[in-house]
Amino acid sequence: MGRIWIAALLCIAATPPAALAAQRGLTVRGGVLLKDGKPYRAVGINAVALADDILAKGEAAAQSFRAIQYLGDKKIPFIRFWASYFDNWKPYYEDPKRYWHNMDLLVAACEKAHIGLVPTLFWNAWTVPFYFGEFRSAWLDEDSKTRAFARQYTREFVSRYKNRRTVWIWEFANEDNLAWDLPNALTFLPQARRDSRNIVRSYMGILTERTFAREIRKIDHTRPISSGASEVRPGQFHLASIPIKPGPGWGEDTPEQAAEATAWTAPAPIDILSMHHYEKPGQYNPAAVRDWLRTAGERAAALKRPLFLGEFGMLMPWAHTPADLDDAAYRKALNDYFDAIFDSRTALAAYWAFAPDSKPYIGTVGPEYKRFEYVMDLIAEYNLKCGR
Repeated sequence: MGRIWIAALLCIAATPPAALAAQRGLTVRGGVLLKDGKPYRAVGINAVALADDILAKGEAAAQSFRAIQYLGDKKIPFIRFWASYFDNWKPYYEDPKRYWHNMDLLVAACEKAHIGLVPTLFWNAWTVPFYFGEFRSAWLDEDSKTRAFARQYTREFVSRYKNRRTVWIWEFANEDNLAWDLPNALTFLPQARRDSRNIVRSYMGILTERTFAREIRKIDHTRPISSGASEVRPGQFHLASIPIKPGPGWGEDTPEQAAEATAWTAPAPIDILSMHHYEKPGQYNPAAVRDWLRTAGERAAALKRPLFLGEFGMLMPWAHTPADLDDAAYRKALNDYFDAIFDSRTALAAYWAFAPDSKPYIGTVGPEYKRFEYVMDLIAEYNLKCGR
């Protein structure tokens, strides 16, 4: 017996503390999401703008800290949020000491409330080069200011929080794949930026996501990594194979082509398959939702990656609640939506969305907007069924 204990102690001693911390948190093994070494499922919520107030005000961000406590009291297991504003890097550059101090406050508050974190480091990734006066193609240039900044920020963020159990997943961007291979890509840009070097091709997105993940793996060897991608467009494979030019139709992929295009959004060492999915109020179709979830699950299984439904909801994001919304029908459909996700055995899902203030957006929950507060009960019921 003594030899067994000695061997066990030697094994623990040989394992770096950071690796032990990660093993006690979320990991992916054989395509299965694990928490503390056991298969895990849960629903959390998107609290994307939560960082803005804290990064701006620090300890004075009373409303946001109350919101974190509210989420903790509701036993929300994790939140997904943009780590550095939607598209604003000035605070980080102008006063990095204050920036990291305030981010520490956010992480500590969530830790105290027992809330996991999925920080999206470059929410609006394709605008980052514009901050440095570069083109989007700069993501492919190792010597560009864009890449130098991305390396620096990623290393600082991951190194600072890699041993904090409250951080669950590292995420690259938000739906960066929806900009890939668009025939009308230039029409979305201001006239001064309508340059072919600002057109994002799928190979560019794949390489950028992979570079991000490899940078993380230099520091954190086990915590899951997500690209933050949405479901691929119906014609993504087709669009990737044709010249970029406006045309009457974008084509539609076969199931096999769609599966291949889906794989592009999770290049190794990314080990989670991210998708986003929304239903429109008044048009909810239970059979169609289950069919979509079945297909998403099959694609994830084929790639040996747990499915992360990083956004889901029954709304158009950031749209105000319609005056004629049928609340009873909306709630009934949302109940079924949660049931469908549970039945699909999706690993993780994050409802859209939480807001600490009283913005009356459809489906939004928060301490000051009570119309959809029953969503918190749906989340609690879901996680209870998962054994949490």
